[in-house]
Amino acid sequence: MLQSTIKPHRAFLRADADTQKLFVMLKLLPSSEAAGARPRVNLALVIDTSGSMREPAPAAVDPTAPFIAPVEEATKLDLAMEAARRLVNSATLQPDDLVSLIQFDDNSAIVAEGRAGHDRDRLLTGIDGLARYSGGTEMGRGLRNAIEALRGRDDTARKVLLLTDGKTVDEADCRAAAAELAGLQTPIVALGVGEEYNEDLFSELCSISQGRPYDFRDMALLPQIFEAELGAATRQVVSDVQLTVRTVRDVQLISAMRAYPNLADIDPAQEPLALGNVEAGDHSIFILEFDLPARPPVRTRLAQFGVTYLVPAQGYRGEIPPQELVVEFTGDETLAAAVDSEVMGYVQQRNVDNLVRQATEQAKTDPEKAAKTLQVARSMTQRLGNSGMTVALGQAAEELRSNGTIKVGTVKTIKLGARTQTMKVGGPDAVPENIPPEDEIRKLTGA
Repeated sequence: MLQSTIKPHRAFLRADADTQKLFVMLKLLPSSEAAGARPRVNLALVIDTSGSMREPAPAAVDPTAPFIAPVEEATKLDLAMEAARRLVNSATLQPDDLVSLIQFDDNSAIVAEGRAGHDRDRLLTGIDGLARYSGGTEMGRGLRNAIEALRGRDDTARKVLLLTDGKTVDEADCRAAAAELAGLQTPIVALGVGEEYNEDLFSELCSISQGRPYDFRDMALLPQIFEAELGAATRQVVSDVQLTVRTVRDVQLISAMRAYPNLADIDPAQEPLALGNVEAGDHSIFILEFDLPARPPVRTRLAQFGVTYLVPAQGYRGEIPPQELVVEFTGDETLAAAVDSEVMGYVQQRNVDNLVRQATEQAKTDPEKAAKTLQVARSMTQRLGNSGMTVALGQAAEELRSNGTIKVGTVKTIKLGARTQTMKVGGPDAVPENIPPEDEIRKLTGA
């Protein structure tokens, strides 16, 4: 029920060379049988009700926005509540789908929970009551209640939609809760509003749970994001994907990441690697980075890959037959120089993420160096055809040129955008513009 292919970025490597990098792409796609089994959706909507959510919402009065605020000068909480109402009333929800509404400030409560059909009125009443809460920001409390609401529903496609505008005071508890949610096969979709929340914590929580972070400057987009993430949950037909990697002597797994449809880090020390969930309708792409020792000219096996998974809607646990990673070490420099454009396109997107993080740190002390780093990252997004990130990085570069710094909001946009706005890369016959020049690949990746 789950199809798998592996492909290295080089089929040939230099013989008798020092330690070399090898990037391996793992592609997973649910079969038509698995894709046809829509899971029962189980959403936990975790909404910040702290005092700062009473402040005016970004772009709330934009007359062109596809969203009508419920009051003349809408607050962030007003728009969050209206987006939650739209989600509960969405035609995408089936009557037996489950929804939990959770608020948090410096306390937290499960305000309402139940089935989308039978208990819709109770959920809507709970949303209306969110305005009575207020306090500080302790996000971990909300995530703990999400665990409580979602636990014991192993036959469902679980997801947490987390919305906040503030910097939480309990980051360690948030990380611990994210790890528990990962154990429940529950990705966190973290939605940040404004300039106070910690985007680095967002990235970390979403990597731990194999979720997705968002920064948005316009809260008019919130209903669209909720609906898109609900749709993604209905396609979450395969869960608890685990990858076992058995390497031969002296071959080391250095890093692992989900590269598409979004970027998320995976702890390479895990045994097996927890890859999270896979959606129907498109491939999920993972990139593994290996260090290889020197080898004489030889065709050899470097590793074996084994994948297990669960199809919740059918209660089926499956296994993919082991796959062998085989490459050839050669003295032919021409063969060893060839790279696979598809694999390197995904590696390049990881490099964009790394460069963006470098640039935002460099901007604090060395704007000139940061500008150069941003230019490299921007060029890479242009080659990938990622126009959204190209524009965002261009804005950051202009702020740096004009003011000697990057605005706080722009920093959040580009750091989370690099993780959320990843692009699908063409196959091995993709046009050359989709990969960087060979010397740039070597410099940025060590490949």
